[in-house]
Amino acid sequence: MLLKKSKAQISVEYLIIIGVSFAILIPGGYFFYKYSQTSNEASIRTQITQIGTSIITNAESIYGLADGSLVTQDLRYPKNVRDVYILNNQELVIKYELSSGINEAVFFSRINISGGYQYESAPRSACSGGSLPPNCGNTAMTANIPQPGNHQLKFESKTTYVYISQLK
Repeated sequence: MLLKKSKAQISVEYLIIIGVSFAILIPGGYFFYKYSQTSNEASIRTQITQIGTSIITNAESIYGLADGSLVTQDLRYPKNVRDVYILNNQELVIKYELSSGINEAVFFSRINISGGYQYESAPRSACSGGSLPPNCGNTAMTANIPQPGNHQLKFESKTTYVYISQLK
């Protein structure tokens, strides 16, 4: 009889140890997952900020050079980028997706910038008297949604603005 009671006690203690272990591991795993996801999203935001700042810096640098000057830049878009376009010839907008939804990073330029493609919601009224290209207003640097990976942008100095297009 003593042997049966001892086996039952060991089994119950074993089950209690397993239950306590799961009670610690499951929340610990959840918090680790949330921390790593937050860390990854912070990394994506940093990449987006670096891309936008780099584009604006190159555009402003080439604007000061002679008309027709060209510069190319290699960039690497993260997979979360959904759209890159220019608003009102002065704002670079990068849309990207995180677990919280679609976000936008906006970078302001001190000079006029333009992309090679009309953005779908572009108001034609943003054009001002021929000083900007015919497709002024809201423009995009690519004809479709940017793919993740390496991209090469071309910056070309025009008289009153910088034309930005994608080479590959």
